[in-house]
Amino acid sequence: MTVLSWTVPLRRPEDEATPAGLTREGVWRSMRHKAEAPAAFVPYIAECTVLESTDEGMVREIRYSAETRGGGSIRERVVYEPEHGRMTFLPDGDPDVTEIVNEVGEDGEGGFAFTLRGTLSRAADRKALSEPEFLPGISRLFAESLRTIVAATVEEHADAA
Repeated sequence: MTVLSWTVPLRRPEDEATPAGLTREGVWRSMRHKAEAPAAFVPYIAECTVLESTDEGMVREIRYSAETRGGGSIRERVVYEPEHGRMTFLPDGDPDVTEIVNEVGEDGEGGFAFTLRGTLSRAADRKALSEPEFLPGISRLFAESLRTIVAATVEEHADAA
């Protein structure tokens, strides 16, 4: 299976450091908020309904935008690992993606970095070989989401500083 991964520093493009108000706990709260209300952060999600919620995670139903998969819906289990700064999304029945991981770590300069990693299904691997636009298209979806998530997280905490 193919794994797509991006890691970027949690800061504004014009800044050289992580905003002073950004803490690991604050980033985790932002990640939880994004998991509960992803439509504000993930361009291809139109709606989300949380079906079950515990301290360990949640089950949610997400509806895609009309431009993405015709507006279809899937259920997704979300597993929280706050001790590792990691959240794992396990879509049920997604034909292309088997797992998405969001993780906060260190950027090597004393700040935070955000990693988004998506694991494609075997069917998606085959599709990538037969449809030249598939892999660039799904990569664009993930990259757009990453930009939006990082910008919203940084702005929320930069304003609090």
